[in-house]
Formats: sequence, structure tokens, C-alpha cells
Amino acid sequence: MIPISLLILSWQSHQTLIATLESYRENGLLDITDDKLIFFQQMSAKDIRIAKRYGLQYYGAGHNIGIGAAYRFLAERARHPYILYLQNDFRLIHDLRQDISELTDGIDLLSRYDIDVVLYRSRSRPGEPNWATDNVRGNEQAWQSHLFNSLYWLDHPEQVYPDKIQRNTDKPQFLQTTARHMNYTDNPALYRRDWLLATLGDYFTANDPHDITWPERVIQPWWQTQDFRIAQAEGLFEHVRLDRGDWRRKLLMWPVPLLKATGLYDRLRTLPVVQSLKDKL
Repeated sequence: MIPISLLILSWQSHQTLIATLESYRENGLLDITDDKLIFFQQMSAKDIRIAKRYGLQYYGAGHNIGIGAAYRFLAERARHPYILYLQNDFRLIHDLRQDISELTDGIDLLSRYDIDVVLYRSRSRPGEPNWATDNVRGNEQAWQSHLFNSLYWLDHPEQVYPDKIQRNTDKPQFLQTTARHMNYTDNPALYRRDWLLATLGDYFTANDPHDITWPERVIQPWWQTQDFRIAQAEGLFEHVRLDRGDWRRKLLMWPVPLLKATGLYDRLRTLPVVQSLKDKL
């Protein structure tokens, strides 16, 4: 056992959730801790059955309270000093029973206060979609606040951007930067519980009527002015989504690829009517 609490967020998409939890079980993640929590948006009887099948302590709400509010709820109930944030569409692709060092090294970096956030989305298999690859790659000059994401397409980003990205001195398998060059993300990440609640807790529950389900929209303008230290090694999780929930949510998500291709996605997703639909589905 290691002193990590697993905090998982899920919203419908039961096929995706089961596949993800199977990857956790098969690769040993569920065996490394005795504190495994999951929060269900619009919790259903099926959600509860799945949580019990995998030995998860479950919580939920009858509607979508937003990613930030759900994460804060779980963090406040976590029993260990380190928390690993996960979502239902990030599969574990590394066998922790064979090698758990990337997690224990991450704890070591956090415990010595060398690093504030350790990211765990796989560099070699990040999965699709990957917002950074789609938007930042090829536009790095315009996205200096997101430059650390270049580790997904550059083998040695520290050589290309030496003034912004470095190797950690004690653990050179980890690249590191500051929040000025790596955006806030709700991708898999390890935090000190007390640091996260003190630093981000109020932002998680800030009232943003346009983007209740995307806390990064609230956090990022402030985040990119800070000197928080962020690290990542190879990474452990791949983004894989198999389903989009019930037919109503699938219908809502159907035009998304076309909207992204035409540049209308970011403009329309913030409309109150769209947010209202998402909250009801």
C-alpha cells in the first residue's frame, strides 16, 4: 500500500467506465491503496452496482454538479496525503505490479516540495482526442502557456525549449516546468491533498455560469501567472472513450466534430442554452 487516495469522476458512459476499471484491476491500481472513491454525476442504480463490483466508495448527485465541484467533494473526503485524480475514460496501460516507481517517484517529488503537480497522461499513448496535439502543435509560439504539452510530440522538449522545460535534477526521467508554460488540466494528476484544497479548492466551486463543467476555463487565466512546479515522466494512462452515455447525450455530442472543424465549437459550447442542455442530460 502507498499513501494515495484514488479519486475517480464518472458521468454515464458505463461501457467506458467498466473498461477503465478493468484496466485498473488488471494492472494493480486497485491494490495499491485502501482509499478508492468515485463520484457519479446523475448517479444511477447501475452506477452503484459498478462501484460495488470494484470495491469503490461511491458518492453522487442527481444532476451534473460540474467537474470542479465533484473533485473538491472527493478531495475533502480523501484519507491519504496524496490524491490521484482520474476520470472514467483514462485507462491504465502500465502494469503497476511489475513497476510502481513512476507513482512512488511522484510522491517523493511532492513530499520534498520540489514539485506541486505530477501529470500522468501517457506521452507515447495519450489517446484521442488530445486537445494539446490538435491545438498547440504547430502553433507553439501562440501557446506559450501550454508549451509543456510539446512532450507529446517531441522526444526532448527540454532541448528545444531549455529556458522553459528542464529535466528534474534528482529524477531525470521527469521533465518539469512551471504553470506559466503548462496549463491547468483535469487529466490524470497527482497532488498533495492539502496543497490542492488550499490552492484550487475555491476555484473548483467558483460560479461560472458559462462553463460549469470545465473548471480549467475558470482556473487558467490565474494559473498561467503562477510559478507552480509541474512534472511528468512517461505517464501511465491513455484516454479511451467507448460510449457517450444515453441517446440524448449522444445526440448532443454528435455534431461536435463538425463544429470543431468549422471553428464554431468554442463559441457555441459557452452559450447558456448549451450548458442548460448538458446539465439536464
